[in-house]
Amino acid sequence: MKKSVGILSGLALAIAVATTAGAWYTGKQLPAELERSVARGNEELKKALAGNGGSMTIELVSLDQHFFTSTAHYRLKAENVQLGEAEALNFQVGVTDQIEHGPFPWSRVKAFKLMPVMATSNSALDKDDFTEGWFTAAGDKAPVTAQVSLGYNGSVDSDIRLAPVTLKEDDGNVLDFSGLQLQLRGDRDGKAVEIHGNAEHLELNFVDEQQAPVKILLNGFKAGGKLHQTAHDMVYVGNFDLALADTQVTFGPKQEVLVLKGLQQNNLYNAEGEAKDKLAGRLEYKVADISYAGRKVGSAEMVLTMKSIDIAAMQALMEWYQTQLPQMQQAAAEGEAPSLEMTPEEQAKVQADLQRLLVAKPQVAVEKLAFKTANGESHFNLAMDFASPSSFDLPPDQLGKQLLTQLKAKLSVSKPMVADLTTLQALLEGETDAQAIAQQSSQAGEMVGMMALQSGMATVEGTDVVSSLQYADGMVDFNGKKMTVEEFAMLISGHLAALQPQG
Repeated sequence: MKKSVGILSGLALAIAVATTAGAWYTGKQLPAELERSVARGNEELKKALAGNGGSMTIELVSLDQHFFTSTAHYRLKAENVQLGEAEALNFQVGVTDQIEHGPFPWSRVKAFKLMPVMATSNSALDKDDFTEGWFTAAGDKAPVTAQVSLGYNGSVDSDIRLAPVTLKEDDGNVLDFSGLQLQLRGDRDGKAVEIHGNAEHLELNFVDEQQAPVKILLNGFKAGGKLHQTAHDMVYVGNFDLALADTQVTFGPKQEVLVLKGLQQNNLYNAEGEAKDKLAGRLEYKVADISYAGRKVGSAEMVLTMKSIDIAAMQALMEWYQTQLPQMQQAAAEGEAPSLEMTPEEQAKVQADLQRLLVAKPQVAVEKLAFKTANGESHFNLAMDFASPSSFDLPPDQLGKQLLTQLKAKLSVSKPMVADLTTLQALLEGETDAQAIAQQSSQAGEMVGMMALQSGMATVEGTDVVSSLQYADGMVDFNGKKMTVEEFAMLISGHLAALQPQG
């Protein structure tokens, strides 16, 4: 018995010594670590707002250190940050951070997280004149809080939360938000991160321009993925997915309801090539079920892909575009057409970056764009291959032929799908004669096929109206008929002219 007591006493002493030593070590390391984090945060904010015309900075205002804990105060300052067409943001907000020194912060021990860490940060937005309304909407609780644990190996475990918010205005506008939890796991340099996020619901009630009530309800939001940085700064590869269980929009004089269920956005990016300097990506968008005014409409899907995108050239072109963005936005705000003014040096650099992008022979595609109803599915696909021209000063027709080396496109319209949509339209308009609706719907589907054949713009394959286009080596194959680019342009111009109203 005495031996057991001695072992336990020794273990308790060892833990106490380790905790005290760890707290002392953390206290010594903390100032430099905070300054490093603030500096890196400001670098990332500067990159994120490049071309915005505004700025956002973080400042460590004070640090009050004790043996086992410390308190830090930060200031977040935004100047002329432009978000869309809204008025530029200008504000200062404070953040208070209660820091628990490692290796065993009490908040982690209470949550049965027993792995030793250097420190755990517990931060919250401060209440002031600017944030008072947000605090009120959140039930006088801090609307934004975060717990961040820094491991001895440089790992970072973050739990960021937006508090539930309810806002009701005198004009009837309502915002009801369940709150959001975002968990991030990665390294302190931001080179790798695992993301998990969720929110139960968001409800918005307001009145539109026609004074009709509008209600938007979003349910079951989820986000997740794993990303890691490439050798190129700010370019990450991996997967990142977003999902909404359902979206409901009630609008119009009749207060009809549009419901979208099973919304998904799935993003996958990879670094290609021996030097991993080319980017490939696949973006999927899906809506599992669409209904309107209580009637089932169908489902939709879109898949976009890209390959062989030179990362360095892409970054350079994006950086140049960001420098042009403020003046383009200013021109748009003044109702003028945006214009790009470049010096000869800028023009030469942009052309060099564009040529570098094209030398990699990038490929982009709409791999699938589909809409499906109960009895049919229509779909479209498009793939384009590009190459670098011998010169950008070539005549337009020659430049186009060298830029675009191959194009494939196909549109397939299902006649039963057209009939389904015609039936839906008739029912929504209040028609009740089932026989008349069926006849009208069938005729609509057949009419699409007949018009396609008569125009020569498509063929009919079974129950589908199909139009295909292929281009390579300066020749076009349109619905099985080969012709030059010039002949194809004349053909399309003739069809468009025939569609213009006469008189």
